[in-house]
Amino acid sequence: MLEAAAWGLLAATSLVVGALASLWLPIPRRVVALVMGFGAGALVSALAFDLTAEAFERGGGGVTAGGL
Repeated sequence: MLEAAAWGLLAATSLVVGALASLWLPIPRRVVALVMGFGAGALVSALAFDLTAEAFERGGGGVTAGGL
């Protein structure tokens, strides 16, 4: 679980970089949106991957499918 948290933190840094870049640099809004979207997607996928595996181990396929 600590590894998933580390990967999530790494992925979330792109959100901070995107926010700071949009404040200080004249970057088009579309580019900022793409960078921030990638960061958010990577964060969600890292968390979902870790949590889905744990849910499958504890509750089985039916419970996991219902939760997803």
